[in-house]
Amino acid sequence: MRVAYRVVVAMSLSLLAGCVTAQQQKVVLSQRQSAFTTPLDGRWRKAHETRPVAILLGRAETTAILLPRRAALEASCYRGKPRVRLAYDVGLRGGPISVAYHFNDAAEQTGTVLVRGLRRNIVVIDYQPTATAFLAELRASTTLKVRVSRSVFEMHDAGFRWDPDDPVLKEVLAACQSPMLDDRRQDQPDDTDEALDEAIRDVLPEI
Repeated sequence: MRVAYRVVVAMSLSLLAGCVTAQQQKVVLSQRQSAFTTPLDGRWRKAHETRPVAILLGRAETTAILLPRRAALEASCYRGKPRVRLAYDVGLRGGPISVAYHFNDAAEQTGTVLVRGLRRNIVVIDYQPTATAFLAELRASTTLKVRVSRSVFEMHDAGFRWDPDDPVLKEVLAACQSPMLDDRRQDQPDDTDEALDEAIRDVLPEI
């Protein structure tokens, strides 16, 4: 009996060791990093060498999938005008979608925009009064919560935290206030989703 028990234990330990080894090999051999490898440290990151563009990483939750997802918030001045873009790592489908957001404990702002991006995962706030007010709130706030939705069955939430004294954010916001931007940047070609794509990495297909 003792011999049989020892054999069973030895076989179990061998199988367990094999599972651990296989798991370790899978991690080492993986060619792509996890979408959550970059720490969500509340730091704004410069997204362009010459243009005033900053990106902040955040967490997202979506009815499309139960697991936690990734979101990215971009604050910039595009052709001399303030612009805000929010990207999810889940496709949002084309067409109009409702957006609701609030900073800290402020009142919620709502509106409707068209889903953009080659992978249909980006919403844009580019109406100048709204985008200007949004950037102003970034200077004074520390948190932002956003929900884009079409119904109670299709919702995508995103949450962000940051330090309003972040040097990258302050640099971008200061550049957006510069009157020189309008004249110097009008002829620049349309930008791409490259910086947001890099922040988001893999995007699940449209649901």
